Amino acid sequence: MRRTGQVLAVAVVLLIVGFILGGCGGTWVDDQDNFKRIFGFDKPSDVEVRHSYYWKSPHWSTEYRYYIALRGSIKFASGLTTPQVMTPAVPGTGALAVCGSNPPRWFLSKPLSHYAMWTPKNSGKYRVFRDEDDGTLYVCDEQL
Repeated sequence: MRRTGQVLAVAVVLLIVGFILGGCGGTWVDDQDNFKRIFGFDKPSDVEVRHSYYWKSPHWSTEYRYYIALRGSIKFASGLTTPQVMTPAVPGTGALAVCGSNPPRWFLSKPLSHYAMWTPKNSGKYRVFRDEDDGTLYVCDEQL
């Protein structure tokens, strides 16, 4: 009987810790860690993040929305739009719908005709845009 109580106590503690860890959410605007939150690796030294927005829901399921504007080396930009992973596409209003309905004002602030766009070849919904005038890269995604 005592053993059962100990096992139950451990299970309750693990459940509480799981909810706490799974529930770490928030909103980060122009935060230096947003690059890593979005891409999953540290920002290379040849990349400059101009603006970023990252939101993660505060519960156990994976829900997020992000927007980022950055400048990078030709190597970084080529890796982000490589033909092995990405397909060129024509930017349109439907392309932005997968990134959420309320992007920050700085995200794709020009008419869509000023941007090149890529979509992933596999199941990802994220979008990559490049400003044809100054080369700034914009990436967005949403999962709800």
